[in-house]
Amino acid sequence: MKKHVITCIASGVIALASPFTWACSYDGLFTNPFSETYPGALDVSIATQIAIRSKHMQPVPEVNGQAGLRRASWWLNLMTKAHPDLPKGSYVYLVDHQLWSRISETGGSIEVHVSPPTENVKVFQISEAALHNLVEKEITIKQARELGVLSET
Repeated sequence: MKKHVITCIASGVIALASPFTWACSYDGLFTNPFSETYPGALDVSIATQIAIRSKHMQPVPEVNGQAGLRRASWWLNLMTKAHPDLPKGSYVYLVDHQLWSRISETGGSIEVHVSPPTENVKVFQISEAALHNLVEKEITIKQARELGVLSET
């Protein structure tokens, strides 16, 4: 009986916790932009701050909640359309908001707010500020890579 109760409690905790494994800060989940949420994410966050302080990139006004998610989604769609050479089926991870997106296998679209990859696939890590500067053509993908604000794994 005791084993059954423990199993039920553990199952409940796992069931309740699973949505948070792919929740992002736009969902109200507190995130520390300087934490290593995915290998290399911390490097991208630090590189973003250095690029902004050295005036290589413009800062972006903070927008949270659903409005922030809509803005990030819009920018991700613009990036995908402007760069059709990005590998299809690869993931884009917005490091400062822990937002996962996936470039569609067909066409130049992107699925926003998806679960993290479970297999070994190409992942592009980028900050919200770098994404904004990229779609505003303030920097190129090559410059983003050189600045360290865009990382590929």
